[in-house]
Amino acid sequence: MRLTIVFLFCFMLGGNATIMAQYRLNMKMGETTFEELFQEIRKQTGCIVMYNNDMLNKNEKVDANFGKIELEELLEKILSDKGLTFEINREFVILMKAPQKREEQKKVTITGIVKDKQGESLIGVTVLVKGTSIGAVTDSLGRYKITLPEQQDLVLIFSFIGMQSKEVKINNQKEINVTLEEDIETLEEVVVSTGYYNRKKESYTGATTSFAGDKLRMVSSGNVLSTLSVLDPSFKLLDNIEMGSDPNTIPEFTIRGGGSLQSEYENSPNMPTFILDGFEVNAEKIFDLDPNRVASITILKDAAATAIYGSRASNGVVVVETVEPQAGKLRLNYTFSGDFSFADLSVYDLMNATEKLEYERLAKLYTHSNIEMGDRYTDLYNQRLKWVQEGIDTDWLSKPIKDLGFGHKHFLLIEGGDSSIRYALSVNYNKTDGVMKKSGRRTVGIGSTLQYNYKNLRFINDLTYSNVKGTNSPYGSFTTYTYQNPYFHPYDENGNVKQYLYEPTLDGDVLVTNPLYNAAKKTRNESTYSEFNNNFSIEWNIMEGMTLRGKFSLNSKQESTDDFKPATHTDFATTQYKGSYQKGEQKTFTYDANIVFNYARSFIKHNINLAAVWNVRESNIDSYSVTAVNYPNEQMDHFGMGTAFQDGAKPVGDYEVSRLMGFAGNVNYGWDNRYLLDLSIRTDGSSVYGANQRWGTFGSIGIAWNIHREKWFENSRIVNNLKLRGSIGSTGGQNFYPFQSIRMFSYKDDLVDGITYNGSIGALLKSYGNTDLKWQKNLKRNIGLDFALFTSRLSGYVNFYKEDSKALLIDVLLAPSTGFDSYKDNLGEVENQGIETNIRGSVIRDTGKELQWDLFVSLMSNRNRLLKLNDALAAYNRMQDDKVNNADDDQKSNRPVVRYQKGKSINAIWANESLGIDPNSGQEIFLDQQGNKVDKWSTDNYKPLGCTDPDVEGSFGTMFMYKGFQLNAFFKYSIGGDIYNQTLVDKVENVNPKNNADRRVLYDRWKEAGDIARFKAIDNTETTMPTSRFIEKENYVQLSSLSVSYRFPVEKLRRLGMESLKVTAIGNDIFRASTVKMERGTVYPFARTYTLSLQVTF
Repeated sequence: MRLTIVFLFCFMLGGNATIMAQYRLNMKMGETTFEELFQEIRKQTGCIVMYNNDMLNKNEKVDANFGKIELEELLEKILSDKGLTFEINREFVILMKAPQKREEQKKVTITGIVKDKQGESLIGVTVLVKGTSIGAVTDSLGRYKITLPEQQDLVLIFSFIGMQSKEVKINNQKEINVTLEEDIETLEEVVVSTGYYNRKKESYTGATTSFAGDKLRMVSSGNVLSTLSVLDPSFKLLDNIEMGSDPNTIPEFTIRGGGSLQSEYENSPNMPTFILDGFEVNAEKIFDLDPNRVASITILKDAAATAIYGSRASNGVVVVETVEPQAGKLRLNYTFSGDFSFADLSVYDLMNATEKLEYERLAKLYTHSNIEMGDRYTDLYNQRLKWVQEGIDTDWLSKPIKDLGFGHKHFLLIEGGDSSIRYALSVNYNKTDGVMKKSGRRTVGIGSTLQYNYKNLRFINDLTYSNVKGTNSPYGSFTTYTYQNPYFHPYDENGNVKQYLYEPTLDGDVLVTNPLYNAAKKTRNESTYSEFNNNFSIEWNIMEGMTLRGKFSLNSKQESTDDFKPATHTDFATTQYKGSYQKGEQKTFTYDANIVFNYARSFIKHNINLAAVWNVRESNIDSYSVTAVNYPNEQMDHFGMGTAFQDGAKPVGDYEVSRLMGFAGNVNYGWDNRYLLDLSIRTDGSSVYGANQRWGTFGSIGIAWNIHREKWFENSRIVNNLKLRGSIGSTGGQNFYPFQSIRMFSYKDDLVDGITYNGSIGALLKSYGNTDLKWQKNLKRNIGLDFALFTSRLSGYVNFYKEDSKALLIDVLLAPSTGFDSYKDNLGEVENQGIETNIRGSVIRDTGKELQWDLFVSLMSNRNRLLKLNDALAAYNRMQDDKVNNADDDQKSNRPVVRYQKGKSINAIWANESLGIDPNSGQEIFLDQQGNKVDKWSTDNYKPLGCTDPDVEGSFGTMFMYKGFQLNAFFKYSIGGDIYNQTLVDKVENVNPKNNADRRVLYDRWKEAGDIARFKAIDNTETTMPTSRFIEKENYVQLSSLSVSYRFPVEKLRRLGMESLKVTAIGNDIFRASTVKMERGTVYPFARTYTLSLQVTF
């Protein structure tokens, strides 16, 4: 209790130790080596002892049986006879040669900053004058100051763990700034984070990619998931052609393609698992995470990297680590970002008023066989022609769009502490302004982190609260505006918004409402959620190399949705009820706990790392939704003011519980840092599977060979790093509704006469269930090569992979006599195989001038195919054909449906093979399965005629850095993929002449015999079904990010009381060039965004 009070008191007062804090040790080691003694000092105090091997033999014996002693006293005793002295700077102890007494000389002071190649300051860099004992250590801002005798030909040596040492000659300079490069020979200090444990990069056999938070923020100030898709092509952002840049739509992602059948899932089946600070979270949590909180993100890809997550790892794992509080004096960090967004409407090419009226005439919209009706249609045409001649040509696309969307982000971090207590308090505010009027997303968050180190124990508690509100535009779907006729004027003669653009005067005409009318009404369409999350961990350093860590997380989330439309809304112009309010709420409570045991030991040439993991997780979701109607007044916008439920419907709700428990182990072994072995196994038990298949076991084996460590390679001047890797193993997937394996009942009292017995409500069997429903399994195989050449001027990796997804969930159709359509079973089998590579080269690297220019390119090629077609999938194909043949299902009929064929990609585009438009008749001609010409479309002639998987996709770019300036450019590209151009279907051929459409409908459609046209007759209103005419090859390149930043010199900032100041300008999605001309962002437009950010530290 006393420790708790001290802990909280120190946090509230913001107390922290000074740089020269007194450390007291209990040293009873007896005779030991200097190396073991320094390790014990670090263990007890957290201080790292740094020294040059030329000064001290680390294996020399020393008597360390001092008992309780101050650190400074201990150092004086063991170093007094070695001719050495020391300096304690924060958490570093620097050993130096004791100065010799000499005659007074003129002194000179040299200052500077030491950074890494990303431009970040390095703390703890040793700066020594070559051949002397004079030295210094960089502070928390990377600054150093060293005073030395004025002398010719002096050289400064800069050294840091994991970096290449650098020598710089002093030429009458008073300021020397240095950039240190990563040292391939010390890669053992670089680690890969798996979420449960860390592994040294050089000894790791898995396929991973990692990105520091600063690099992510240089690409974009937006959500980090979209940024990842720019940096790593294997992490693919699935373009949402409909929702575009909607700030309230969570994007979908895949890692190395999709291995699940989309139609069998309620959620996205191919989304990876997201781990935040050791706990599983959903994609929305990462989407709303402030980028300034991110320390690093690691993508785990192959079996060796992902098997530790077992049943959750078939789609890959994304591990996100947030920033930990840093020790030292109280620091205040503030970041501001201003976002300027512009809607990208360049993909739209609609007809103007003159063209639209001419198209209506050619489509015979004003022609009628009855003379009297023909005259009335002629009058209607003349009236609209008059409007056009008067200059009415409404730009409907601009009506719901903002001239400029301005969003802003604020992030404030206060941190400090010492070796015992560290603390951090953060506040963030993010207002994302959508490009459609009155749409946006607002996030407010606050967090606190407390870290307490007591002897061999470390306690960390991280508490966060966030509130997110998403507002959808009252202007409705952008599609509505693309259909509006430009000869209609939205305002009356008094400048008021019309409710109706056209009221029927002829038989067959329909009422045309004004979409702008609703925006002026008091509507509400928003979603909100509030989330509390508390992560607590305790770590026990049992002995050197052995730790035990326990982590426990509690998460409570409350979500609500509100969609209110008053009686005057145009949705109710032709309905019997007026006004509606749809309301939904969901409460989620999750607890997640894990215990991880780690042991690391090195002896002779052997390196062993052992990890054992136990974790348990439970999630409870309680939700309901209901729609009430009849709200006569827009001021009566409370849910309780409705007079009835919609169409007699009642509230619907759902309660879900899912539980998971798992045991896992990992062995990482290396011999002489040359030959490496990784073994992982995990057993999971989950409530979402059948009663007979609760538990599943997954495992992997990975091997690697550090070729550059071989003796016959040690002196290579070309190759600095060369590692050959290979892995094989199995993982599982469970991204589906948790109750598909069990029989479910629904209670009904709203049927005819009700289902009751003695006044009690009866139950109907709702779901057939399957007690043998088991885990999906993914067999992953990977061969990879990591390399660094020419003093690391050229580096990268290449991975060849093959993944077989088995036991995929499929609907098995049942006989009607059973009373059910289908049940779930494990029958599907899909294969993904491909290659991914990333290469980076330094064209210029002059650290003396702080000048560097890098180029990089990455690519990925993935092939997907169905390995087995069983009766269930064949039945599914027939069901899809029935949907197409259903004349009442207009929405589905003109789009390619999902079908499956053995040996073909699950992303194949199915259509009838077309020979084009007959020049004589303007009708389409097809080829049937036997190669005969036919003039009728049929589901019997479906063929896989395209595939959305590109041949190659990836990114390329450049980084240029000079002193404090940095320029980054990132491009994305895709080559060889097919796309079904739905714009040609919906806006050129399947066009209702009463709506506006693409210009090609007027200029490129067949009009008379002899025309060579791509599109059918202009007066043909028959529905165009899926045809190869509209399958197009899509090659594109886009400038995803362009950024320029400048970090101000520290010396100039000190006068203002600042430690650092950085200004960054970023442009996202600046341009996109594609071989396909089609509308993108049909419901919500895409956007170009420009950001100006300011980052300052006091």
